Amino acid sequence: MEPCPVLVKGNRETDRPYRKVDCDHYGDCLDTALRSRWSDFSCSECRAYTRTRFIEQATGSDDYW
Repeated sequence: MEPCPVLVKGNRETDRPYRKVDCDHYGDCLDTALRSRWSDFSCSECRAYTRTRFIEQATGSDDYW
């Protein structure tokens, strides 16, 4: 499944973007936002959320269950 960040328009104080920074795809979504020159983006509509690589990096192990 491909990640799909969504452009967020509006005032940051009232329309706070929701991001899943622990997602394995976060870096790719950040790159997409930068290439598209977005000031903010949200992960709220994305269904590609996974944390496998994030947990492996945080624990130093692929056996975390």
